[in-house]
Amino acid sequence: MTAWRYVDQIVAAGLARGVATAAVVLAGRGGHLEYQTAVGRLSAAPDSPGVSLATVFDLASVTKPLATTLALLVLVQQGRLNLNVTLGDVLPHDWLPPDKRLLPLTSLLTHQSGLPAWRPFYETVLTLPEAARATALERCAAAEPLEHTPGPLTIYSDLNFMLLKAVVETAAGEPLADFCQRRLYEPLGLPTLGFRPRQAGAGSVKDCAATEAGLIPGRSCQGEVHDENAWSAGGVAGHAGLFGTGPEVWRLAVHLYEAYAGKAGAAFFDPTVVRRFFTPPPGSPRALGFDRPAPREASCGRYFSPHSVGHLGFTGVSFWIDLAQDGIVVLLTNRVHLGRNNDKIRPFRPRVHEAICQALGLTRPWRE
Repeated sequence: MTAWRYVDQIVAAGLARGVATAAVVLAGRGGHLEYQTAVGRLSAAPDSPGVSLATVFDLASVTKPLATTLALLVLVQQGRLNLNVTLGDVLPHDWLPPDKRLLPLTSLLTHQSGLPAWRPFYETVLTLPEAARATALERCAAAEPLEHTPGPLTIYSDLNFMLLKAVVETAAGEPLADFCQRRLYEPLGLPTLGFRPRQAGAGSVKDCAATEAGLIPGRSCQGEVHDENAWSAGGVAGHAGLFGTGPEVWRLAVHLYEAYAGKAGAAFFDPTVVRRFFTPPPGSPRALGFDRPAPREASCGRYFSPHSVGHLGFTGVSFWIDLAQDGIVVLLTNRVHLGRNNDKIRPFRPRVHEAICQALGLTRPWRE
């Protein structure tokens, strides 16, 4: 049995065990794609269409690095924003409370701001006039009391990226979704990546892997963001709302890797800026907007080096870039379609990554 055939078997077995109904996996080294597969069906319905590489997934919290963070990176690259500033240097004081004005942007990007992990803001946002909802999440996050003093304690928080969306929009002078589309995805030739696929036409919705109605009764499971807070804000938020296909997430990851590595032809991203975002500040286990592998029981398995960046998404998606070993893996599933408490992906995800690393020749165990 070839190494890639073994990966095929693991992915197929995972879907058979109920990890998800849909999975797309892409992997390679040095920016060269060596493996791709699309398995399963868009939903659990007996007549559901099959999955393809064109299947669109709700990328959930992968929005944080691949939309909000990259928008900030582009603004820094363009000289329109400086990372060495505070929220109060950028955002209007008429709605930003004093305790948030001194928060450095880097404290939000590394989840060291002191803000709580999550709040059900959608309950409030949905009571507002529709015209006020698009900017309501950042105001709710700004009004939320800090849970601890900003500093070395890391608490992963959606609220950080709700506020960073406002930073992007203030510095860019346009909505996050529009800026990402015009200044990021379109120039890179990534037409599917973006927010609110329902506005892109009925065809794109039919290509979406199903999620679940969740805490919003009657909500469509295809083409609408699964995250309730993002949904209440019209489908665009700094922490969730991005949709895309596996090949486009792969290509974006390759662009970032090639810029970091200083490869010839990687002209879109400034290598110096990318390296800064990929480097954890002193006292932080996280890079700026990107996660690093956990020292124990990492979701990317044992073989990705500590010099890796990536991110997970609640819907069952992830990407990882090993900056030291050149490995890149994109894994997209719709695990929440079978219930948001479906945790079968937890053992599945590292097993897939370890099998891929073995196929790629990355076999040094960095963690046990």
